[in-house]
Amino acid sequence: MTRWLALALITLVGPLPPRQQVFRSRADGVIIQVSVRSGNRPVGGLRAEDFELRDNGVLQDISSLSAEQVPFDLTLMLDLSTSVDGPLLQRLKAAVGDTARLLHDDDRVRLVAISHVLHEVFSLRPRSEAMPLDGLVAEGATSLYDGLAAAMMHPTDPGRRQLVVAYTDGQDSSSIVEESAVKAIAKLTDAVVDIVVPISKPPEKPVNNPTDLDLGSSMGSSRVVTGSPSEMAARARALQPWATRDTVPPVLTDLVSPTAGQVFTPDVGDSISGVFKRVLDDFRAGYVLQYVPHGVTPAGWHDVTVSVTKPGKYDTRAKKGYAG
Repeated sequence: MTRWLALALITLVGPLPPRQQVFRSRADGVIIQVSVRSGNRPVGGLRAEDFELRDNGVLQDISSLSAEQVPFDLTLMLDLSTSVDGPLLQRLKAAVGDTARLLHDDDRVRLVAISHVLHEVFSLRPRSEAMPLDGLVAEGATSLYDGLAAAMMHPTDPGRRQLVVAYTDGQDSSSIVEESAVKAIAKLTDAVVDIVVPISKPPEKPVNNPTDLDLGSSMGSSRVVTGSPSEMAARARALQPWATRDTVPPVLTDLVSPTAGQVFTPDVGDSISGVFKRVLDDFRAGYVLQYVPHGVTPAGWHDVTVSVTKPGKYDTRAKKGYAG
């Protein structure tokens, strides 16, 4: 771990914990966040008896169900690499303020900027507090995996839900944390992670690397890059990062799925504030299931499955498990 990444993680997460950290541990029960949709619409009005929850295959008794009543902490993560400079940066700044105004009085928000370094622009605060945005600038490359890992490891307060929303072109170009490590953290985090990747129509003609730059050597599914921030920024521009629908990296879906999150792919010209509102509406329409495990060994990994027993066709997203 390089010195700058260590400092970034300490800033965003707090002092690094001892080995064998357990991200989820509850003596009084397990909390599972669930989203239920029918077609493209959230399903409301479900009761505890409308769900079937199994822990390592053993049917569990759901002791409580709540949704809108539970306050939450929102972490907004913005890809501020060089590719977003100009009008898009101003749209992102406006979207932060618009999204904060959508929060309830007991909700909180914080902002993290991602480039070749991680920067917490402001810490968790209610919507009524000032949110300094004038100093936001776009520079360097994108350390998306580093930012997601730090956000998912951020300490959480009991009794609050956690939502991480990352707005990015979907391409990681400078992270130290490996893809496999981020996937492992996603299985353990308490946060729901949603990723917004704007898309555009594919160009009529293929776009070549206009600067003939060395875009880094391949190592498995990752790309190793070196150089100064300005050199990495040039690579980011050369990669033409804003995605088309068929180029959104599949790893992003693999990453958010264990958290009950999803990847949103709006058109690149859509309102960013509108997209963030859709993400919040989807999160608020979810359910919070709590149960005290019985019939299973407390220690080790627990696979959790949730389904709706009420007649109908439903798409159910829920956290895939937890570490006992």
